[in-house]
Amino acid sequence: MKYLLTTIISGFSLVVSLSAFAQTQTSAQAPTNASTSPAQTETETADWQICNETSFALRIATAVNVSGKLQPKGWTKVQAGSCMSQAAPEGTARYVYAESSPAHRGGIREWKGASFLCAGEDDFTADTSIGCALQNLSTRPYLSVDPAEKITTLVEIDDFGSKATTAGIQRLLQDNGYEITRIDGVAGRRTSRTMAQFLKENELPTTLTPQQQLEALEASAGEKMQSIGLNICNKSNAKIWTAIGRRRKGNWESKGWWSIEKDECGQVFTESLISADLSFYALQGGMIDEEGAKGEDRSLRSIATTPTQFCIAESRFAVLGRDNCADLGYQAANFRALPIDKPGVTIELTDADFGGSANSGLR
Repeated sequence: MKYLLTTIISGFSLVVSLSAFAQTQTSAQAPTNASTSPAQTETETADWQICNETSFALRIATAVNVSGKLQPKGWTKVQAGSCMSQAAPEGTARYVYAESSPAHRGGIREWKGASFLCAGEDDFTADTSIGCALQNLSTRPYLSVDPAEKITTLVEIDDFGSKATTAGIQRLLQDNGYEITRIDGVAGRRTSRTMAQFLKENELPTTLTPQQQLEALEASAGEKMQSIGLNICNKSNAKIWTAIGRRRKGNWESKGWWSIEKDECGQVFTESLISADLSFYALQGGMIDEEGAKGEDRSLRSIATTPTQFCIAESRFAVLGRDNCADLGYQAANFRALPIDKPGVTIELTDADFGGSANSGLR
């Protein structure tokens, strides 16, 4: 059965390098990338295949019965046009969750369901008899799959099918900043010439297979992601939540919230800031005093004489427009404008950046 992309969420940055890619090509093992071509099956060790017919590089987590108990496990990277194999006892429950690589611009996309099971940010194996938090894991909304299903296919609105590998190359060329105007999976002259240009500029051999090309493109796009957009680093003494406001296609809009733990950084906008008209806002969670009491949440201080206002809401939100926030059921907040003369910027927020108490219930 084929399963469609369900939502888009913001993603944090990915640190990769082309030199690391080159090393993987000579390694005898690649445990983090167990993908095979759709035509291959591993009937000796597995009877369930999960195939990526999207234009995105995906990382996939599964949950199947092991020794009579459901076991969530991840992550396996599966490039566009490839499949992974998973041992799954016949007739038993099976679940899958997938998200796109943070090397892609525009945030992380999810292929999900409604069954919340454990998952980690890094490779993990979870025990369903123990709470996720006790295993230092979070949860993801896994998709329940029919136990009789032998092949599970992940697709976009455009099901690229056998053209997924070419579509993946086109998307990653676009993520690398090349002028690929259409992602259609058709291997035309523009795609082949642009791929040849990428290989030449990065001193990579022209003999790379399509799957190796995808790996190299993803690594390069991941590096470029570090130099564009908005990265916010939390140097304060409590967790923070961030939101952005921008002009997009002639309209003002605001979105939030993205949480960033103390001493961590998050990439909350993954496009170039040049002429982006982007602003940001943040809330700081109440700090714990010496007696263990939690203080009030605090809002980002306004530093502009005439601050830019956008609408915010209590929980995750996406608001079109920025006027008459109260009339629309939202709250107006003073956002900080960002420079538009550079592709990317990193903002460090400290305790001094937060002032008055935030309204109760925000986030």
